[in-house]
Amino acid sequence: MKKHKNVKSVLKKGSPIKGVYRTREYSLIAGNKKTEVVHAENSCRFLLDPQQVYFSPRESTERLRITGQVRDDDVVMVFFAGVGPFPIVIEKKSNPSRIIAIEINPTAVGYFWKNIKLNKSEKIEVVLGDVTDSVEQYYGQCDRVLMPLPEKSVEYLGEAMKCMKQGGVCYFYCFSSDDLDEKKEKILYIAKSVKKKIRFIGVQRVLPYGPRIWKYRIDFELVG
Repeated sequence: MKKHKNVKSVLKKGSPIKGVYRTREYSLIAGNKKTEVVHAENSCRFLLDPQQVYFSPRESTERLRITGQVRDDDVVMVFFAGVGPFPIVIEKKSNPSRIIAIEINPTAVGYFWKNIKLNKSEKIEVVLGDVTDSVEQYYGQCDRVLMPLPEKSVEYLGEAMKCMKQGGVCYFYCFSSDDLDEKKEKILYIAKSVKKKIRFIGVQRVLPYGPRIWKYRIDFELVG
């Protein structure tokens, strides 16, 4: 704090990320007990409290990668949207026609609405709720579906596939070693169970997670 005058609080991680809201416990080492902060990245600003919501500044590069793949007038669906980093960066850096963002944590959604105002976003629809209960109205409408919850994204793959248009692309995140065959087999199995045909179009190693384990993104296209 003496060296970096902009630092107002220092927190120590007290637990892994856990629970439906994907938060972790922290202990305050020094500074202000009010731990709300504004994080800046990719010409955007995000108001949040790390003790109440999930947020990873390490993923700023990945958010920019995804933005580069969004085409003009795409309809983008973001599962597990948190305080809005993916939707807001996508709107700021590309030209989608519509972004639908779903988040189950009401505190995160509250910050999301504040961040929409902070960044003057105009194309984002925020849905408070669980993905399973919230996406049926969007079936067959989306050009891009993002699933940035590597721990549990596999549980929602069927819903993602149903939301996609013909030719739409899904960005599926998972934790894995360098051998992704098992993950791909699971994706194919779920596609068959919901009567969809897909084609794998890319893999991106995103971030290190543990010894010989990485956060990966598997991209696939709906072809039938």
